[in-house]
Amino acid sequence: MKSILLPLAANMGDHAAIHMAAHLATCFGAAINGLYIRPDPVGSIAFMGEGLTADMMQDLCDATTNEGLAQAARCQDIFNEIMAKSSVGTDKSSIPIAETNGACARWQIAVGDITCHVGRKARTADVAICPQPAAEYPDLNDILQGLIYRSGRPVFMIPSGTKLLPAKPSIVLAWNGSAECARAIGAALPFLHIAEAITLLQVGNIKDERPTLDDAAQYLGDHGLEATTLQIEPSGQGVGADILSHKTVRAAQMIVAGAFSHSRWREMILGGVTSHLVEHSDKPLFMNH
Repeated sequence: MKSILLPLAANMGDHAAIHMAAHLATCFGAAINGLYIRPDPVGSIAFMGEGLTADMMQDLCDATTNEGLAQAARCQDIFNEIMAKSSVGTDKSSIPIAETNGACARWQIAVGDITCHVGRKARTADVAICPQPAAEYPDLNDILQGLIYRSGRPVFMIPSGTKLLPAKPSIVLAWNGSAECARAIGAALPFLHIAEAITLLQVGNIKDERPTLDDAAQYLGDHGLEATTLQIEPSGQGVGADILSHKTVRAAQMIVAGAFSHSRWREMILGGVTSHLVEHSDKPLFMNH
């Protein structure tokens, strides 16, 4: 893992995702691409409605632009401060990359729709790191949706208050034999190679034609990884709830799962299991669609 995308916007809550990105950059000698997306001032005019004079529209555009630039500057200051504390070199630091095991950080500002920008930019990253969505920060849900559905790359969601991963984390792989799940596990191999313990967890039975827990364990074995397989009975509370409540997951530091979806009213909506994990997980959640 050598390239990390870190999408940022105004009103992001705490800085757990930035800290995690810096931590992983130092662990893997990776480059962080900090991407701040600020609103397009033209969109403010459409939102405010008709009846504005040309001067009023220009004033509104100028105010939106200035506020967006000020917010971007504040976010960049936080970004640079966290990178410096983590010894990750940036354009504004004096830390030579040779002294950071290759870890470095770049900063870029984009203007426009968050969902489109993060989805396209993440296509050239090994992983995108983002905060867990929260009702009080609507931009976070747009970032997660854009990454999952538009990037084709894995997404590492970091809940608020998350501590940094230990040097050898315990990782649970939520298995159901789907293509999304297989892609998530394949993308998570850099993490699995440093894991202290790996558990393949399946809730209930899966379709007969899908690869089994033993098939998944054999795949990991081909990569020199030893995994414990565990199948549990459904409780009736839902697969997502069963995963998060299991003692093995409670003791782990990271969950890997496929990101499932279905089409509704021409919009892509996260499936029930994924929605539950995204909303309720207090562990970092590594997903792929």
